[in-house]
Amino acid sequence: MPRVVHLSTVHHDWDNRIINKECRALAQAGIDTHLVISAPEDRTTHGVHVHAIRKRGRLGRLVGSQREAWRKLRELNPDLLHIHDPELIPLAIWWGRLHRRPVIYDAHEDLVKQLQTKPWVRGRKGQVVRGVARWLLLLADQGCDAIVAATTPIAGTFRRHRIGRGDRPVVVVQNLPWAGDFPDADVVSNGPVAVYTGDLSEERGFTTMVDATSRVPGASLLLAGRALGTVGTDERLTASEVVDYRGLVQPSQLAEIIGQARVGLVCLKRLPNYENSLPTKVFEYMASGVPFLATDFPAWQELFGGYDAGVFVNTDDPAAVASALSELINDPGRCAELGANGRRAVQERFGFENEAAKLVNLVRTLTA
Repeated sequence: MPRVVHLSTVHHDWDNRIINKECRALAQAGIDTHLVISAPEDRTTHGVHVHAIRKRGRLGRLVGSQREAWRKLRELNPDLLHIHDPELIPLAIWWGRLHRRPVIYDAHEDLVKQLQTKPWVRGRKGQVVRGVARWLLLLADQGCDAIVAATTPIAGTFRRHRIGRGDRPVVVVQNLPWAGDFPDADVVSNGPVAVYTGDLSEERGFTTMVDATSRVPGASLLLAGRALGTVGTDERLTASEVVDYRGLVQPSQLAEIIGQARVGLVCLKRLPNYENSLPTKVFEYMASGVPFLATDFPAWQELFGGYDAGVFVNTDDPAAVASALSELINDPGRCAELGANGRRAVQERFGFENEAAKLVNLVRTLTA
């Protein structure tokens, strides 16, 4: 039985992709799976052994967290190391070469495009930071034994550097939901509730969602996730009459929260990192039988449009968002029809069960 260690010094210890999907998939396949991550304490979740390291700020991670992570790797002595943060790429490649063990880099986002949306990356500083990011990705491309990417476009940013490296694959493992984790919601009996699960920020549409819900008489907005940036101190999060904020929840609680709603929202801003993203929340709403209301990105319309599982809207137009939400909230029968279409699509095509098999096969190949 190979021993695999997933490592992150950036993500929180209940990160859905890392622990509930990838680590869980390996553990269910009988692989000895460990996760080294910033956490309050050691624990075992889904058969995954979680090893806690101290949580630090950006600068502290580059020294203290990496030193602590190296000590954990020395203790665990894995047959394969799977990292989730760009800043860990040099450490991981060095560790892999020193111990002659394979290393996987997991690209959750298009890093360079993601940095373009960060307010602290501006001017000369932004040029330097993006240059370092490009260098790290090139290093991963040339030095890691495999790349796991969350979407096909992200995978494409690596493949162009891997010509002639047939033994160093790029594998797409999409952020799809475990179909069996989401029971069918009764959207007809549910109240006029819109839901959003995930990180809360302005670029993820916090104000858009609150304003749209406020314009629909009787409607409420159920939110679950980390409040980032200015949203963390926004009084609407806790003082608004239409907002029910549950804070950061564990992946196992998502189904129960989504199941209380009649409509699921994904009102992302038109930023480069979002336009071709794979919206995990949309799939989770569909898996629950809850229709979605989402930004009208062309890529999303192409991906989801044929399933008739939700509505797309121009989220730059607050009135249009409110109007679309009102129409759905006040038509439970249509919500049930759209929700049933989405649930069927996830069960037949968009379940993480197929993605899990790809990851398990990759790990077995690299550790054979």
